[in-house]
Parts: sequence; C-alpha cells; structure tokens
Amino acid sequence: MVEADDKIELDYMNLGADVREMVDWTNPPTVANLREDFNQALPSHTDHVNRVNKWLSSLKGELTNVVIQQGRSKVQPKLIRKQNEWRYAGIEEPFLSTDDLFKVEPVTHLDVEAARQNQLILNKQFRVDIPRVKLINKYVRDAVNKGTVVFKVAWEEQTGIVREEQMVPIFAESLEQFMEVAQMMIEQEMMTEEDAIELVQSGQWMEVPIGEEPEVNEVLKTYINRPVVEIRDSRNVIIDPSCEGDVGKAQFIIDKFTTDLSTLLKDERYNKKQLGKIQSREYDSRENHDYNDESSQTRDFKFQDKPRQKLVAYEYWGYWDIHKNGIVVPIVATWIGDIMIRLEENPYPDKKLPFVLVQYLPPEEETVYGDADASLLEDNQNIVGAVTRGVIDLIGRSANAQTLIRKDLFDPINADRFKKGLDAEVNPVNDIEKSIIQTKMPEIPRSALELIQMIHNETESITGVKAFSQGVTSQALGDSVGGIRSALDATAKRELSILRRLSDGLKEVGRKIISMNAHWLDDEEVIRITDDEFVAIKRDDLAGNFDLVLNVSTAEADNQKAAELAFMLQTIGPAVPFDITKILMVKIAELRKLPDLAFALKQFEPQPDPLDQAKKMAEIEYLLANSKKDESAVGKNKADEILKLAKAGQAHAQARNIESDSDKKDLDYLEQATGLSHDRELESIQRKEEAKAQNKVDKKV
Repeated sequence: MVEADDKIELDYMNLGADVREMVDWTNPPTVANLREDFNQALPSHTDHVNRVNKWLSSLKGELTNVVIQQGRSKVQPKLIRKQNEWRYAGIEEPFLSTDDLFKVEPVTHLDVEAARQNQLILNKQFRVDIPRVKLINKYVRDAVNKGTVVFKVAWEEQTGIVREEQMVPIFAESLEQFMEVAQMMIEQEMMTEEDAIELVQSGQWMEVPIGEEPEVNEVLKTYINRPVVEIRDSRNVIIDPSCEGDVGKAQFIIDKFTTDLSTLLKDERYNKKQLGKIQSREYDSRENHDYNDESSQTRDFKFQDKPRQKLVAYEYWGYWDIHKNGIVVPIVATWIGDIMIRLEENPYPDKKLPFVLVQYLPPEEETVYGDADASLLEDNQNIVGAVTRGVIDLIGRSANAQTLIRKDLFDPINADRFKKGLDAEVNPVNDIEKSIIQTKMPEIPRSALELIQMIHNETESITGVKAFSQGVTSQALGDSVGGIRSALDATAKRELSILRRLSDGLKEVGRKIISMNAHWLDDEEVIRITDDEFVAIKRDDLAGNFDLVLNVSTAEADNQKAAELAFMLQTIGPAVPFDITKILMVKIAELRKLPDLAFALKQFEPQPDPLDQAKKMAEIEYLLANSKKDESAVGKNKADEILKLAKAGQAHAQARNIESDSDKKDLDYLEQATGLSHDRELESIQRKEEAKAQNKVDKKV
C-alpha cells in the first residue's frame, strides 16, 4: 500500500544537459519536472489504490480489522467472489458470441466502401492479432473486481534482415564464350544457326543470358505490424486529478511498468546512451515499493544478473511547452530512477493520450475511477461471516458423540466389561437410562439461518445477479407470470446498463486502432472472409469519417427475442414462401448463438423433390393438353361456322342462279309469244345485209 508521503529522494542535479542531448527542443522537461506532476497526483491516486486493495482483500475472503480469539473459527464466506463468478459469464458472452465484434457505419455516402474495409480490418485484428478471449476475460474481471479498467492502445512493429536467395542471369564475357554456349543451344534445338549469326552480326550477343546463378540478398522484412491492446492495472496508472472525471481532459497520465535492461536495449525507442548509465548503477529497492503486482509470489524473487533484474519504469504521456511559446505539445517521456531513457513527441496519429478508461459502476463524486460490486457487498459479507463463525463455534466447541456414565453405576470389573462391549452388572439405581448420557451437537438457532438467508437475498437484490441462494424470487413481485417476467426484465436491464458502459470503452479502443491502421498498416492487407474468399485492402483507402457500432445484448434479452420470433414462425406456418421463413430461422439461430447454423441457413437453397417435380410436370402437361384440346375444339367450331356460312352462300348463289334461269326462260317465252324475238332476228339480218352492200360500194369507189 502506497502512502502519499512516500517520495523517493533521488539526485536530479545536472540532468538538463542529458535531456537536451536527446531532443532539440527549446524547453525539454527534466525528470524532476515530470516527477513533480507524479508527486502532486499521488495523494488522490493513493485513495483509489487503498479502495481497490480493500475490495480485492474482501474478494479473497481475508479478515481485516477483525480480532479473532485463540481457538475460535476464522472462516470468512466468499460472498463477493460467488456473486462475481456468476456475473463474469453473463457479461463476457455478448462480446465473445460473435466473430464480428465491430460494425463500422459510414457518416456520408462517400465513405461507404472505406467503412466496409475498416470493418473487415478491425474484426480481423480482433480475431487474429489480438487475443480476444483473453482480453475480454481480463476486461470483465478487472471491471467487476476493481471497478476501473485502463486500456492502453499501442502499435507493435518488428522488422529484421532476411537473407533471400535469388537466381540472376549470366551474360557472356567474350564472343568465344558466347559461341560455345550458342553451339550447345543449337544442338539442343534451343536456338537456330540463323539466330546465332544474326546476334553476332548485330552485336547483341552480349545482351543474351547464357545461364543463371544464385545470388543472396539481404532484405528488410516486417515480421509483426499490428495494434496492441493491453489492460493495465489501474493501481499503477496515475491520472491527472484535475480532469474532473473526464479522462479526455487529463493533462498527463503516468504508467508504471516493470521491465529489465535486456528488453530495453532491444527496443529502439529508448536511448542507448542513457541505458548505459542504468547499467552502471545500483538502484535502491525502495523503487519497487510503489508498484502493485497481481502476484505476490514474485515479490521476493530477484535475478542476480544485471540484464534480467526487474526495474520500475515511469512512462509519462502528457503535454509540455517544448518550444517555450505558451502552447503545449503532446509528448511521451520514460524514466527509470533519475535517468531519462525516452523523450519524444506523441507518435500516435490522433495525438491523444493512448489510454481508455472504463467505469464499472459510476461513482457519485466526479472522478475517473469507478466502483466495484465489492463496495456494495462488503457489509453483507462481514455479517454473513460473523454469523457463520458463531454457528461453527457453537458446533465445534460441543463434546459431540461422548458417553457420560454415573460413577456409582458400575464396579471396576463390570465397568471394564461395559467398555469392551460385554454384558455387565450394574448397581441398583433409581433410573439406569438417566445414568448413561450420550452427548450430541446443539441445535443451530433458527434466527441465525434466517439472518444468513436474508443477507443472501439482499445481496442478490443489490447486484441483480441470481447466485441460486433463493434471492430475487418471484415472491418479491408476486406469483404471477407477469411478476416473474418483471423480475427478469429488471435484471436484464441492469446488466445491459453495465454492458453499454463496457461496450463504449471497446468502441473507443476501436476508434484509436482505426486511426493507427490508416497510418501504420502495410500498403496492402489481405483479409480472409471465408475459407475460400480473400479480399485485398489498401491502406490509402481507409481514410474517412466513421461511426463505430458495437451491438451487445444479454442472454435473457436474446432468448426473449428468439422466443418471439419462434412464435411468429409457428403462427405463420407453411403458408408463406420459404424465403420469409428462412429469414426468421437465420435470425433465431443468430440470437441462440449458433453462427454455423445461421451461415448454413443463409446458404441453403431447397432442392425440389423429384416425385413432386414429376407430378407438377404431369399436371402442367395435362393442363397444356386440355388447353390444346380446348383450342382445337374452338378451331373446329370456327371451321364449322365458316363451312356453314360457305354452304349457305353456295345455296344462296344456286338459288339465285335458278331464279335467273327461270326469269330468262319466262322472258324468252314472252318474247316468242309476242313476236318480239322474231322481230329482233329480222332486224339483225337486215343490218348484216346493209353492211355487205355498203362494203361493196366502198370497194367500187
């Protein structure tokens, strides 16, 4: 535990010259300047450290500030640990139940493609580059146990020289050498004599390769180029106390971490000359006193060799007036003891502090630190512990299963026979049954058990977590279905409130990674979408304005939605098309956390049954045949009508012919009867005679 006045006294004299050798700034900060910020923020940070240490002590079931007499029970039920264990899985599952953790939405229509590519990159990095399961597990446990989670987002890049062997062409050094090779190529039919003569005459024989030889080249290769998301212990991160609960307004954040000289020498970010000074010094062990280690087993372990000895480094991320013009610039500085080993401007693209703070339970006062469930359950655990220890003492201090015998009941010989289990004679007494007494444990007072159960019920009501101690029951709200549903809804809403705060923290981490991707990612990144589909994403196409979305939900809320969709699916039945049914089935599979089933349903296309297909084809052919039959019948009827019309016209024409013949015969008869036809014949003969006479006259003339 750190006290506010535990300041390490070091020699800061004549350190300004060393700092000015590292940078060309007008006003570079010294270790003393940065240590001043550290010391000013230490009192408020110490309060947080003490609270977290108290919560962790309660989580482990340690008895603090309790005096236990010798021979009395020291048991302490881990009530807080039990509640937390039931809390972990409910919060972790929404983050781990899907492969795609993030969804990137474009702000404008111009950013649609860039948003899609950022989504592919971000989800790939959280599947491959970042150990997501381990990260989420630590994220949730730190939040529940300590109340505050500190993300540190960085970028890791490792390069090295690789010796690669390549085949390079060999050219002839003389005409004779070329002719020898050309002769061999002509014999192997790889070249003709005409081609060889032409090359010699044109002088191009020197440009023709006559073979290949291996050549070893040294190539700079990038082994690792990825974002790094680390969860730091909030007890080792000192935050500017003047930020008024908003870490975005913090002027500095100091991260304490353990390292060793070997690791620092391999990292190019640290000044090798300054590291040489560390190698030549011995540091007081008090330097490690203010570092909070999760494991107490490593505190007493110490390497004897200098390269592996653990050192506590202080990494300062903040703002400083480096140009002495009144305007602060984001910087990063690292020191060990009184030696500055790193000093440069903030290298990250967004120029912000690379930390994201998440509060599990927001406190009442304005502070960046949150509260843990232990802050609500400490009194409950102490009460249950005190009652449990009293019950155990009551049982443990009793003489259980002992036999008490009246002294004058047996004489020595019969007492020995009784102890051996043989028949024995007793002295005459008033009541033999009262002379032999078998002791047993005392009854546990009912009030103690009721008090323990009452505290358990209150505990589950406070946290909203059902730990199967008969708390948060439907009796609290009624025995009806509506009362049970209200209890579950209240629990789900409380869990969603916590999930939203945790998801906002992850979204802020994702935004920082997006800005780093656009700056440091390889020129082209290949992402595997499925087992056989790959897409190449270029770094220059990642720029744009995005809105990061992270959808989380509780298992209870997902089950409720899935049940409603299943009821809808049951209601509509098989009457609707399968496409609509498939949409509902895919959504139900996603809510039930069955991604493989959801993917299979999306890809599924129903294959028709051959029997049904043949039946449908037969029905179609039957309908076509009936249609053709009907068409032929209609055509026949039309033909019959046309034939009938034709016959009617023929009959009409025949009738008219008959009428005409009759009229002609009647006219002939009338003309003959009246002599008109005879007169016509005489007139015709007369005209012919006159025509002949006229012809004779014309001939004479």
